[in-house]
This record gives sequence, C-alpha cells and structure tokens, in this order.
Amino acid sequence: MGINVQLSILKVPAPPPLVDALQELVVESAIDMAGAFSLRFGLSADRLGEYGLLALDPFKPGLPLGIRVGTGTAPIPMAVINGFATGHRAIWAEGGKSSLTVTGTDVTGIMNLEEKVKPWPSLPDSAIALAIFATYTVIPKVTPTPPRLIDPLGTTIQRGTDIRLLRRMARRNGFDCYVQPEPLTGLDTGYFGPPVTLGMPQAVLNVNIGAQTNVRDVTARYDMLRPTTAITANIDTATKAPQVGVAPASLLPPMGIEPAGVRTLAGAVVAGGLPLVRVADPSNVLVPEGQAAVQGMVDRSSFAVSVEGTTGAEVGVLRPGALVALRGVGRVYNGLYQLTKVRLTVAEGRFEQRFTARRNAVTMTGAEPYVAV
Repeated sequence: MGINVQLSILKVPAPPPLVDALQELVVESAIDMAGAFSLRFGLSADRLGEYGLLALDPFKPGLPLGIRVGTGTAPIPMAVINGFATGHRAIWAEGGKSSLTVTGTDVTGIMNLEEKVKPWPSLPDSAIALAIFATYTVIPKVTPTPPRLIDPLGTTIQRGTDIRLLRRMARRNGFDCYVQPEPLTGLDTGYFGPPVTLGMPQAVLNVNIGAQTNVRDVTARYDMLRPTTAITANIDTATKAPQVGVAPASLLPPMGIEPAGVRTLAGAVVAGGLPLVRVADPSNVLVPEGQAAVQGMVDRSSFAVSVEGTTGAEVGVLRPGALVALRGVGRVYNGLYQLTKVRLTVAEGRFEQRFTARRNAVTMTGAEPYVAV
C-alpha cells in the first residue's frame, strides 16, 4: 500500500530534495494536549564539507508548517497537523547516519506561550471560546453554553494562557477542546463541545478476524469506580437564594447497552455505598452554571472503558475526536469508541498508528454501524 507524505512550508509545498531526505515522520495528536510532530532528515556533506539541509535552514522559528499523509485508501493526502518548528537536533555520525531532527507543535502550543490576566465580562464560555479561536485564525466549531453572571455580580477572569482557559472552561461544561486541521482544506478547526458518542465510525478496527484483521494488538481497561454522581449547593450572595445543581447520571448517549455509570451505581447500592462528588464553587453562581458544572463532571466520569492498540495503513489515517468501531474482542468490548490520542509513525517500509480510544458503556448493541465513512 503506497504512502504519500506531503510537507509544506509557508503554505508552499516543500522542495522535492527536502521531502526525499525525510527518513521518519512522527505526529502525535490528542483531544487533551497539544499536537506535536517530529521530522528526521538524512544529512550528507558536499565536496566543500557543507551540509545542504543545514545550509538551506528551511525550518526557522515561527514559520508555519503543514503535514499531509495519504494511504491507498485515500486518494487525496489528509492534513494531519499544522504547526511551527520548536527545535532542531543535529547528529553527525559515520556510515551515512548523520541526521537532522526537527520538532514542532500545533497552534495550541503557541496558545500556551503568553500568560494573561484578562476579564471576559458578561460572556458565556462559548462566546469566549469563539473570540480566542478567532485570535489565532482557527475556524470555530463551538457548542453554546449556559449564560454566566453579568457585571457587577461577577465575571470570568482569565489568569493564564489562552489554551489553559479554554480547557478549564471545557472541563466545567463537560466538553472536549482541541484543534486539528480539516482533512481536505487543511484549515485549522477548533472544537469546543461535548464528546462524540453517536454517528458513523471513521474506521472499522478488526481483531483476530482472519483476513479482515487490521489491528495488531489491543489492550482494554475498565475503571469500574470511575463513574460518579455529583451535587453542588451554593447561595446567591445578592438574593440569598439557594443555587443547587444535581447530576445523578450522565446525559451523554451511551455507546453500548449498559452505561458505565448505571453499572457502577447499581454495584454501589449492593455494596452499601454511593459514589458522590460535592463540587465546591464560588457562592455567587447562576443555577444553569452550577448545573452545567456538575453534569459535565458526571459526563466525563462515565468514560470508564478505554482501549489501546496498534494498526497500519489499512484503516486510513485516524483522527482524535472521531469514532471507530471495534470488533473481534467479544460482546462486552465490541462497539463504538471515541479516539482520544493517535501517534502516527511513517518511515521507509513502515506505517504505524498507536491509538487510544474510550467509551462510556459496555456490551455491544448489535446495531453498531461496522461500515467506515
């Protein structure tokens, strides 16, 4: 299966000699951390003792880089990361083993550079996310959030970098927050919304299914005590009215017959205990705000099942945030999962994807769409 790697610098395709010198490409992307990449190029000296790639010095600080990878299943190489170089490592060795490794990060790494103290008066979290994404020319894909307090009663104060604020707001709403390029256009898209649990899978992962097998290994983990219930009870300092939020169960659509939270609560009742988190928030909050906070905590806790595995190019290029359908591991673990992390490695004669995925239920429904889009 042919692998096509395309590299761009300043939105312009890199010259062929540079691409031909590429020995290894590693791209790590996830829904909860900055994307990163590593490019290893071979170095060779000319008659004057100069190393052409080092003399050319194409990877300067701040220059935008783009990486696309195509497999035999995709006629057009998919954009896997846009970013900026953050470092070089040059090695001189005998036997043609000299190399230059360029490391870099996506735009969320840039969003973590400047510490800020900034008020965001009278704005819900989703409006703040829209404004921050626009600052970095990232196309927003933002889900609306409940209203927040209006000055002078209160306001959101940013104390830290932009991406830390975004992820803090995402956590209190039970959201995912990440940036990744749109596969075809390559334009960066910022996602700020609930975890994806329904829809068509990006890929079907087959384990021990004869000729259809496309996963080399899979490890499943089930944290049975992770799901919880949550409650918050505060007082509005202006009206002295109680502000109560209660979340007994996750409201996310379950990805299997038995929701993980329901199984944990049922087991806790039998054992004589009840998992409960009492969320401590400032007293001056709105009811929708407090309710969203506890519901978000419970929704996040429901992802008690995770899998890790390795696959090749047969499934195409995997993307964090998307769904995959896993089968061949038994009815308890078969079903839909949301990808949370992918480490893509491309080298001569090698294409490997190490993935991590999660789900909020166990036991397949029997209606899983084992057809990739």
